Formats: sequence, C-alpha cells, structure tokens
Amino acid sequence: MTMGYREFIKRLYPYMKAHIGKLALTSLMMVFATVFEASIPEITGQIVDTLFTDNRTNDIALFYALALFLVIALSSLFALTSVSASSWISNKVIMDLRVDMFAKLLKLPKAYFDKNTTGGILSKLTFDVEQISSAASTIWLNFIKSSLTVVLLVGYLFYKNYLLSLTLLVLLPLVYLAVKFSSSRMRSSSKKVQDSMGRMTHLLDENISGSDLIKIYLAQKSESRKFLSLINTIRQQRFKVDIASGLNTALVNILIGLSLACVVYVSSTYLTMTAGDFLAFFTAMGMLVKPAKNLVNINKPLQQAIVAGQSVFQLIDEKSEVNQGKREFENIKGEISFKNVSFSYDGERASLNNINLEIKQGETVALVGSTGSGKTTLVSLIARFYNPTSGSISIDKQDINDIELTALRSQISFVDQNVRLFNDTVKNNIALGQSDTMSIELIEQAADISNSTEFVNKLGKRFETEIGEDGTTLSGGQRQRLSIARAIAKNSPILILDEATSALDSATERLVQSAIDQMQEGRTTIIIAHRLSTIQNADRIVVLKEGEIIEQGSHEELLSKSGEYAKLNAKQFL
Repeated sequence: MTMGYREFIKRLYPYMKAHIGKLALTSLMMVFATVFEASIPEITGQIVDTLFTDNRTNDIALFYALALFLVIALSSLFALTSVSASSWISNKVIMDLRVDMFAKLLKLPKAYFDKNTTGGILSKLTFDVEQISSAASTIWLNFIKSSLTVVLLVGYLFYKNYLLSLTLLVLLPLVYLAVKFSSSRMRSSSKKVQDSMGRMTHLLDENISGSDLIKIYLAQKSESRKFLSLINTIRQQRFKVDIASGLNTALVNILIGLSLACVVYVSSTYLTMTAGDFLAFFTAMGMLVKPAKNLVNINKPLQQAIVAGQSVFQLIDEKSEVNQGKREFENIKGEISFKNVSFSYDGERASLNNINLEIKQGETVALVGSTGSGKTTLVSLIARFYNPTSGSISIDKQDINDIELTALRSQISFVDQNVRLFNDTVKNNIALGQSDTMSIELIEQAADISNSTEFVNKLGKRFETEIGEDGTTLSGGQRQRLSIARAIAKNSPILILDEATSALDSATERLVQSAIDQMQEGRTTIIIAHRLSTIQNADRIVVLKEGEIIEQGSHEELLSKSGEYAKLNAKQFL
C-alpha cells in the first residue's frame, strides 16, 4: 500500500509533537526573516527616487544606508536562528526514529530476518531514515519562507501596479499542472531508488564479509557486473527524478522570464513610472524567481521523504515476537517435552512432522541425522525462535507459550555452529547481556573451563582486548572457544550445543570436550553434532530423517539395530 501525504504527516506527527513549541518559534523566526527580506525592493526604490536627486542630504543618505543594512542583517540573523533550530529538530526526530527502529529490530521474530536481507534492513536505518530528515523541518521552513515570500512580493507588485502584475496570473495554473505531473513520476522513481539502495547495501555487505571467497573463486567479474547493474539502475531512476524536477524549474524560469520581459516592455512604452518605482517592481519580480523555484522543487524531497517514510514506518509497524506468556521461570529442572510438534518455514513443506520426544532432567540427548533432517529446527523451537505449526513444547510441564520470553531464554545457553562475536572486548563477549553484573572471577573461570585463558593472556590487554568485528583478530578455534565460554558463564540449566566443536583441531577438541562434559553435569543438554566422539557418550541418541524421529537409544543399542544410525556411524556422520 502506497503512503500518501496525509498518512505520512500523521505518522511523523508523534515524533514532531514534543518539538511543536520549538518548531513554532523556528517558523516565526523564518517569517520575520522573510518579511524583512521582502521589504528590500521598496527600500531600493526609495533609495533611487530619494538619493539620486538634487534634494538629497547626507542625513537622508545615512538613514537609507543604515535602513538597508539593518533590514539585511536582521533578515540574515532571523534566518540563521531558524535554520539552526530546524537542524536541531530534524536531527532529534531522526534520532528518535532510529531508536524506535532499533528497538523494533530487537523484538522482531527470527522469521523476519529469514525473509529480509541484511542490506535491506541496514538501508532502512541509514539511507531511508535520512530521507525523512528534510521533511521533519527543512521542507517545512522552505515552504514557509518561499510561500510567504511569494505572497508578500505578489501583494507588493499588485500594490505598486496591478496592471503589470496581471502577467503573474498566467503562472499559477501552469505551475500547478507541472507539479501535479511530476509528483507521481518522482514518487515512482524514488521508490525504485530506495529499493535499489537496499539491494546495493546487501551486495556490499556480502562482498565485504565474503571477500576471501570472492578472491578464491575468482568471482570479481560476476560481482562487479551485479554491482554495475544496481548502481546503473540507481543512476537511471535518480536521473528521472532530477529531470522531472528540472523540467518544473525550467518551466517556472521561462514563465517568470516572460513576465519580466513583458514588464520591461510595457513599463517603458505604455506606463509612466519613476526610476525608483520601476527598479522596485523589477527587483520584486526578480526576487520571485528563487522562492517560486523552491516551491516547485520542494516536491522532489517531499516525494522522496514519503517513499522513505513508508519503508521506515513499515519496519516500525512489523509485528514483534509473540510474547503472551505471563509466568516467570525460576529454579527449573530442565525436563523438556515435545508433543505432536510439527513445523513448516513456508507453510507448505514440513521441516518437522509430528515430533514426540521426552527429555529428562539432567539428561544428555544427541540429535543426529543428515543435513536437512530438522535437528537445528528442533532446538530453535525450544527457545521460541519459531513457534510450532502444531503441537506443544513444555519445560517442567509448563507450556513454553505461557512463559514470558525473557524468563524462558534466561534458562537456556546456546552455542551455535555459526559463531557470532561482537566488536567489543573479550570480557564483554563472554559476559554478553550481563556485562554490568557479571564478576571478572566468573568470566575468568568460564575462560579456564573453555580452554580460552591461554590465548586470552597473550592478547595485548587480556580480557579488555577489543577483538574486532565478529572476532576477526582471532582464529576460528579461538572464536568458538569464546562462544563456549559465554555459554558456561551464563550458567543456565538447559544447554544446547549445535556443532559446538566443529572448528577445533583434535587436540583442542579433546580439551574443550572435557570442559563441556564438566559443564553438562546437572544440566539438561541437547547436542547436535556429526562427529562420533562428540555424541557416543550421550545418554540417548535421537535419529531424525526428513523431519521425523525414526530411531532413539544409546550408541550401542542403535548400532545393534543396524538401522539409520548404524549407516551414519559407518560414514562417521559425514
């Protein structure tokens, strides 16, 4: 659904409401600036008729000189005050919008990020929201200044000579038609620019984060073609916006030029005017050019702001994660139950089908199966990253939908196969979410258990060392050990390990596996892994295939059945 001007103002108003007083004062300052500026033609006319005669005196010359200077100075000072206040309002509105957008991002379900590219989301918070800044106050001030200037000058022209001023009436219907014609074209092209900017940001993100892959697979040419195609689309659409705006400006210039030419001819042949009156009239008409152009050109940033507003408010209006649970969750045992659970990502093909699984308190359960069998999906449901299509999941006999999300997730530690670290210190990465409350002793203990202390001590500032974006200054094994330390430090009763040792060499894996074994004591643990050494000591192994549980039992029991697990075991789960 396309957002209209009224809807745009309605959605932006709550962000402007707190600054209405400042905006009113800013507008008043611009009115004063405009009034003083509009008086310049009359003053210049008076100067010509009064000072360039035989009756002039030095006192009168000084009076007019000071009057002209005072008018220009006051106009400039009022305009400066207005523009400065406008900039403050505009940047504050943008800050508030970004705060709300970021807050919404933190509340959105995982499904939203599955469907939307990183670049598209980043474009909303960077490019799109900046497009709104002009509408927040700048466009408003330009409209006040330009429209008031036009009204005052046109009124002045009719006051000076209404016959000459009738030429201006030809402008109004033509300018209206030009603006109406260009509005739809500008809005359409601005929407295409906005969409292309999102795709370009995503492409840049992919190429920066995947620079090594692009080099090793010699993909520079294909990626360059993609980028060229995108920026060429942006160039073409921006050109269309500029052409539409330029045509309006050219039309206004031509019409005003025609009016000026008529004034020169008529005033010099058919009318009797003093030199001062002619100069005042001609100056006032000349001063109409800029505000008239501004009124027409306001349409361009306004259409861009409306299109960007639709994108920004679309994000703000996205539905947050369903969090209807009211129950708190304390002193849990960690007993997990799946009852007739099915799940589909797209509503068509089932990723999980009628899962029934009971996991006892303190039990270690390993999930195995070929790629796409539903292992990661199954554990994602426990933390309510997704909600089952049908069936229910309970912890300690409480349906997880009845538990407040924060309370639920506080009881779960998660080590993902895709390690994610933040551009922060080692300490803050281990104490993620608890940096202000977690003691350094607990952080160091978690580092010891995860076998991280040795390499952390070699870093320049040890636990205060900044590790770069996604831990780029660390090796793959070091990054994974820090993610394990993070899970240890959280000390949750439910532990989920998704390929937690996949990036470790054999020697380090043994050390970390020993740490994991210690960490598992007294906790309910779910392990997803392909390596036999990781899962053979699990209390129970659950085998999934095409979203269904087909076998479960101990390592020895499953081997004796010569079923799917035995086949996977023979292949070493590869």
